[in-house]
Amino acid sequence: MPIENGVYTELTFDDALANIINNAPDSIVFSPGNPPELILANMFAQGDVNVDRFIGETLAALMSPVGAMIDLLNPNNPRRGAKAASGYILVTNSSPDAVAIALNTIVTASSGQQYTVGVSSFVIPGNGGESGVGQAYIFVTCLETGIGGNIPAGRTFTITGYSSLSGVNTLPFVNGAAEESDAIYLNRITAEKTEYGSQSGSVAVETALKKVYIDARMYVNPTATALTVPVPVPASGYNVVVLVPGGILATPENISQVFQILSERLEFINAQNLGDELHVVMSGTVYTSEIPMSYFFTVAQPVITTLDAVINVRASSLAERSELITQANSFAKLFIDRLVAMFSGVGGTMEVTYSDGEAADVVTAVDVAGSASLAGSIAPAFGISMIQSLVYDLYAVGDTPQILLDSVDTLDMVIDPDVGGEAAVTLSLSGGATKFINFKKDALFSDNTSWFDRYLFIDPANITIKIQVSEWI
Repeated sequence: MPIENGVYTELTFDDALANIINNAPDSIVFSPGNPPELILANMFAQGDVNVDRFIGETLAALMSPVGAMIDLLNPNNPRRGAKAASGYILVTNSSPDAVAIALNTIVTASSGQQYTVGVSSFVIPGNGGESGVGQAYIFVTCLETGIGGNIPAGRTFTITGYSSLSGVNTLPFVNGAAEESDAIYLNRITAEKTEYGSQSGSVAVETALKKVYIDARMYVNPTATALTVPVPVPASGYNVVVLVPGGILATPENISQVFQILSERLEFINAQNLGDELHVVMSGTVYTSEIPMSYFFTVAQPVITTLDAVINVRASSLAERSELITQANSFAKLFIDRLVAMFSGVGGTMEVTYSDGEAADVVTAVDVAGSASLAGSIAPAFGISMIQSLVYDLYAVGDTPQILLDSVDTLDMVIDPDVGGEAAVTLSLSGGATKFINFKKDALFSDNTSWFDRYLFIDPANITIKIQVSEWI
């Protein structure tokens, strides 16, 4: 298959035959008087041409895909279908009485397009108020998909079944679209390719949010049935959790980019928009083509984590006690450094107790550095055995040569959501205790929802470690 300067050139039969003859052993003679060899050479040459043509067609389909081939190559980022135009109409009521417009009422533009009242019913106040005019905006969607429903501002509307009502769109309807053509589809998926590969809309949103905020996690429900537990997600919608500065007390300046990213990355706005004292939801409005659209996200909240550990070690009988205390403190700090690296953490001081039975226990305040990032800390899943595995590693062997790990006598980790009336979870090595926790899948709150919007970090002030000598060596 000749490729010159990156350009594929189809293999000809003459070139294929010449290659076979030139590469054949000297013992094979190709001449008019030796027809079997010539016949075989011709057959192999034609086979090479056929294979080359197939490879060329395959390469062409992969490098410049068209039609269904584009869809086949991007199963997680499907082609966008035709979309109906939608927007807001300012409805005026000439009657002194309020009028409720029912859901699915048909409204007709002066240019002939028909729209249906969607989302919910609307109440238009009567004109007997202080202004003398009863007006309200309603949201409508075109009955037909495509660009035909896009209209300029200023079209007048009649509302079927409501003679006292009339309407006008103060802003244009511009979001109707035909099904993505091959060119538009290919350009879009190419633009969305990053170091993570070709991304679906939800993955692209999470990636974009993490570029601005410490951490984010997207939950998507592709089914037509709303989910309530363990993660509440509306039908054919999403619930995005974002770790924003200030948490539930975040200022508008701190969260404005969340709504901007959602408006740019997601066409659907069927978000989890209801919160409670357990799961706080924040909302914001973004004007798209001057049309207000609401977006929502769930605020990531921390859990309070305490850790109590008693670690048995074997210590050198020849080492000075002061050196053993220093190495015990280093042993404990290395353990917590690994724990902070696994989750996240703030800088602070923890208490480390050294006990050897030879003299009074010594308690030392040991400084621990925090982690630089909380990324990946939302809704973790881990077990107490994973925490135990962090107690000792090869680095500890080199840094604390006079102290060797014997066993972990006690290891209790208490995780508290810090919500009144809600129970904490204790992971422990003790028999019968909880051994594993999955923030996303476990029903941890009393309403059977999970800690899908909680993140875990380590505060050294909540850590106590006792290093006790179990045997002298």
